[in-house]
Amino acid sequence: MIPATQLSQLPQDVRKLVRRVYMNRSVADFEKLCNRLPDCSASELCILQPVLYMYLDPDRIPAKLTPAAATDIELVYRSLLVIVATLGYIDGSGIGSAGSEKQYLISAWNRVAPWLIFFHDQFIMCRANYRPVDKMAAIRIVASLLLHVVIVSGKRGGTTLLTTPALYPPIAELWLLALKTKDKDVVCLSSSSGPAHITSFRVFGSFLVSSCIQDESFVTILLEVSGGIDAVTSAALKYLKSLRSMAKDPDIASKAFKLELLVLVFSHCVRIIATTSMLDAAIREAYVLRQSVKEIFAALRVLQSLPLGKESMAQALAPSFTYLDFLLKHGDDPASALHQALCARAFETMVHISPSGPLEVPKLVETDPRRINEAFFRILFKYSLDDKILSYVCKHVDAWSNNLGPTVRQEKYLLDIWSSVEQTLRVYGTLRFKAETIWWPSPSEKGWVLQCHCGGTAEDIRFRQCAGCQVVRYCSKQCQRDSWHSHHRLSCNFLKAAVGSSTPHRIKRSLRLLAALEVTHKQRKWDNILRLVAAAQCEYPKDHERLVVELALDKDEESVRPLRDYLFLFNGLSENEVVDRISSSWPDSRGQLHRLFLCSAITIHDRYWSRQVLFSPRIALDMEIVPQTFSRNSQDV
Repeated sequence: MIPATQLSQLPQDVRKLVRRVYMNRSVADFEKLCNRLPDCSASELCILQPVLYMYLDPDRIPAKLTPAAATDIELVYRSLLVIVATLGYIDGSGIGSAGSEKQYLISAWNRVAPWLIFFHDQFIMCRANYRPVDKMAAIRIVASLLLHVVIVSGKRGGTTLLTTPALYPPIAELWLLALKTKDKDVVCLSSSSGPAHITSFRVFGSFLVSSCIQDESFVTILLEVSGGIDAVTSAALKYLKSLRSMAKDPDIASKAFKLELLVLVFSHCVRIIATTSMLDAAIREAYVLRQSVKEIFAALRVLQSLPLGKESMAQALAPSFTYLDFLLKHGDDPASALHQALCARAFETMVHISPSGPLEVPKLVETDPRRINEAFFRILFKYSLDDKILSYVCKHVDAWSNNLGPTVRQEKYLLDIWSSVEQTLRVYGTLRFKAETIWWPSPSEKGWVLQCHCGGTAEDIRFRQCAGCQVVRYCSKQCQRDSWHSHHRLSCNFLKAAVGSSTPHRIKRSLRLLAALEVTHKQRKWDNILRLVAAAQCEYPKDHERLVVELALDKDEESVRPLRDYLFLFNGLSENEVVDRISSSWPDSRGQLHRLFLCSAITIHDRYWSRQVLFSPRIALDMEIVPQTFSRNSQDV
């Protein structure tokens, strides 16, 4: 009820309409009052707020849709319409203002929310024969009010009112429904300073879900409504794919307001994918990892082609890189995630996004493109030993160096980091080429350790892989049998020790590169190795003929310890068996051992970024390939 002192401040015709509305529940009288509201001032609208909420009584929500409830539903529908229409005019500052007048919506939310749930259940999701409110009209009113309450409560600095658990199922269902709705613009954001902003239903959906996604109970409901993690991620990916078509829409491309909304959709969808990916089941889904990274960076590149400000692109880049970094640290196959990002032009996109402010601003440190570029360069160096990553990088490193963005070229420390990474990548590429073509050549174009004794070209044969080492492949059972009896029965355990148990699968294809790095490391540090071996012979006098030189390829360090500390590599072989096979069971044609120490080992980082000790790749490859070379040469002679 409006106090008499405030009622007297209204125009005479409005006072009469208010009295008639109070006296009876007439749709016609309330409609007349609603038609008069556009001519009222902001102060008059503030006074009229109690009238707009008077019909929103949760106790009058009907249990079933019947013609008898038509009057109540019509009054509530018109009340909600006029509330949306006046929210932007209450205090003259437009949508998103934080004045005390917004308290009407906040204080009456416990009366508004039940009716929104009723409209959603009965007019949007239910296929009832009797539907007094059209489905699209119900979507517009529910979506508009939910979005308004997020903005209003957010501006107040408090917890959003959407944390009401009863609203979680409607929000989740509306988010999924937006993908199937053909109407592009359904949400109205009124503004007193200009024409009303009409917002895409998909923008609304992603915005609301991102506001609730931090609540575990909402995530549980979202998974139940959608059908699982895969369905949620697929829906978010469809949102990202739709950005491409939305960006080409002339109506969107010509309006700065809608362009900024595209950035919001992108950021919110990435946040949804990242939140669901933190669940253990999602991490195990290789499909989710591959497709999500690819679509995220493809959509980010589309946004980069739009006339957006520096701050908007920096805000879009930050969650993308954060999600990629999360997958690299916790995913089952991080190399595949990085490869998909590179194929989606992640490097080209990141280096051309300019910072929006000085680096010393605290809020921009974590989202600043300069910090992100620095971290991404280090990630490339970290995964440069992966065969698939190195193959892609070697094909594009020239183009990357010639087309670095201004962010990298203007920052000397960034340019120095990239120069160091670039040099390392080129060295790795050269070493791998020499190793695969000269030192340990393979007839396989894919770089497999392929041993074929038949002398034919097994192009159409499905190659067989040794079940023990899972490194060597054969074209037939006969070739595998002959290889086993000639030498592989001796080299199998050492090849398995050279690839490790927890290293990624593609490390097997990088075995030649690791062997080449081992060789170059020994050549550079040979003098220091001699000093370490001499010291170890004094420290371990009983093991002076069974010393192992450990080469830390990632840290460029060396150490020497006795063989007994490395027996865990050899799958149950005793110390004497290892010594016997290394010393006398294969011809050391390359002078590998030098009689100073027994063998060498290397350490690298595995996919979990923990240190992995591997047996010498060079010795293992020589044990497999050199005997076969001798055998062929003797047959030729």
